[in-house]
Amino acid sequence: MHSEAALEIARKKYVSALRTTSKAVQSLDLVAEEPTLLASLVLDLFEKITNADSKHNGAWKSHVNGALALVRLRGLDQFQDSSALKVLVRLSTNFIITAIASGDPVPNELVTLRVYAGKQLHAVDPKWHLTDLMIHYANLRANILRGIISIDDYVRASLKLDSKLQSLSNEMPESWKYKTTILDHDSERVYERRFDSYTNRHVTQTWNVLRLIRILLNQSVLQYCLGSEESSISETVPLLIQTTSDIIIAMAREICASVPQYVECKGTASARHRPPSSPLIQEVPPSEEKSNNALGEPCHINSASRLLDIYTLIFSLYIVGGASTLTSFMKPWVITQLHFISEHYGIRNAELVARILEEGKEINPWSVYTLLGSYAFVA
Repeated sequence: MHSEAALEIARKKYVSALRTTSKAVQSLDLVAEEPTLLASLVLDLFEKITNADSKHNGAWKSHVNGALALVRLRGLDQFQDSSALKVLVRLSTNFIITAIASGDPVPNELVTLRVYAGKQLHAVDPKWHLTDLMIHYANLRANILRGIISIDDYVRASLKLDSKLQSLSNEMPESWKYKTTILDHDSERVYERRFDSYTNRHVTQTWNVLRLIRILLNQSVLQYCLGSEESSISETVPLLIQTTSDIIIAMAREICASVPQYVECKGTASARHRPPSSPLIQEVPPSEEKSNNALGEPCHINSASRLLDIYTLIFSLYIVGGASTLTSFMKPWVITQLHFISEHYGIRNAELVARILEEGKEINPWSVYTLLGSYAFVA
C-alpha cells in the first residue's frame, strides 16, 4: 500500500496514461468517446490519492473539470445505456468530493448532469438523496469560506440542511435500517456495550457519511454560537448550543456502534451481518459469545472485500476522534480501534490516522479524507 517502488512505477504509468489521454482529447474521433472520459476519471483518482496536499491548486481539479468538459462536448443525451450512465454518476460523485475537499462550489452544470442521470436510472435510494444533500453542503461550505454569506445566514442554512439530513435518516426504507444489540458485558471492540448491524458496507457507509456530515455541520454551528457577539440569532444561542452538542454526541455514538460488525472477528458482532427483522434491540449475555463464533466470518480470512469494509470506517472514526472536543471522551476508544485495524488487518493508514489523533494535530478533516484516499472508496 505504501511501497515507494510501487509508487514510482505507478507515477511512470500515470505520466504515460496522461500523454495517451492528451492525444485522445486532440482527436475529434476519440475526444467524445466513453473510454476517454473513463481515462480522465482514473487519472483523477490517481491524482487525488498521490497528491492530497495539492488540493487547492488547479492540477488537483483539472481531471474532473476535463471530464465534465468531455460530457459537455458529447452531450448528455448521448449517455443512454446503463454503463454510460454509471460513468456520469461516478463523475458526479468525484466532482462533489473534489468540491468539498477544496472548498469550491458545485457548478450548476453538474446538478443538471445528476438530474439527467437520476431520471434515466430511476434513482430513488437513500444514497442518491444523500449525495444531492452533499451538493448543498459543498456549496454552503464554499459560501462561508469565501465570505459570500454572513455567519447568521450560514447558521440558518446549516440548521436547515441538518434538518433535511435528519429527515433522510427518519425515512430510510426497511432494508436500510440497522439492528441495535446491547451486550451485558464489556467488550474491547464494542463502545459502551452497543453495536449495530447493517445489511452491507454500502448501507453502513451511507449512514456514516450522513452522520459525519451532521457532526461537521453542527460543530461549525456550535463554534459560531460560542464565539458569536450580538446578532439576529443571539436569543436562540443557548438552545442551539445544547441541541448541536446533543446531535454531535449522538452521531458519534452511532458511528462507534457501526464499527464492531466489521472490525470484531471473534463473532460477537460479526455474526450479525444480516440483521433480523426483530427485535430492534437485543441483549446478548456472555454465554452466547462463543456459540456465535461459528456464524461469523473466520478471523484470519481477510478478503479484499472485507478489508474494504474495514477501510471505509477509518474516516468516520477520525471524525469521532478529532472533529469535536465534545467527543474527546470517545477518542481513546477510537485510537485503540485504529491501532487494532492497523495491527490485525495490516491497514497502515489506520495507524497514520491514530497518530494524528494522538498528536492532537488540528487538521482539516477533508485533508485527512484525501490522505486516506477515501475518495476511491465511495462507490
